[in-house]
Amino acid sequence: MKNFVIKTAVKTFLIILGAAVVGFGIFTFACPQHMASFTEQLGNYTLAVRYAALRYSYTGDTRDLARCLQDAILCGDDGLVEQYGDEFFQKDDRALVMAELSAETGVDHLYFFGSALACAKYRGGDFEGALAFASDINGASSFTSGNPLMALASELVGAGDGENAPALISVLNALSVADDGQKALLAEVVSALGQIK
Repeated sequence: MKNFVIKTAVKTFLIILGAAVVGFGIFTFACPQHMASFTEQLGNYTLAVRYAALRYSYTGDTRDLARCLQDAILCGDDGLVEQYGDEFFQKDDRALVMAELSAETGVDHLYFFGSALACAKYRGGDFEGALAFASDINGASSFTSGNPLMALASELVGAGDGENAPALISVLNALSVADDGQKALLAEVVSALGQIK
């Protein structure tokens, strides 16, 4: 009798466990956006980006791609930042999506996404691509705080990259900045780059 009770309990447990695994699998593939939200709340952005990517594969929506990029940035995976960032910045409606995200969060997503992608390209060994991209995002007539050129300069200073510093200094010196505050910020960044040995 005792063996029968134990066998029944084990079978019941295995049935419940199997049902839970199947249910979890179905929910994962049926509602990846909810799983992405759940893992984001846990702070597991490495897993969140996978769920966000699954959702994007279903919808092809630029807003879902932006979520992939954001989670990739937060998990610190430069390869994924480049993958999703390059794809995101080719989308026709990217400006609208970034404007909506910026309004919702109070964070300038053009600079947030742009700086992250420029730095990921640099850390991946593509300085020229990073510089060209950062220059394009920044434009030729401003140098506001947090722009991608500034982020790229910070990466070079942190890495002590004296080899690439002159090219970035040349781009920065070519900017036509009218605002006095921006001019002062630009001068600080150029000075910091110039001190790299």
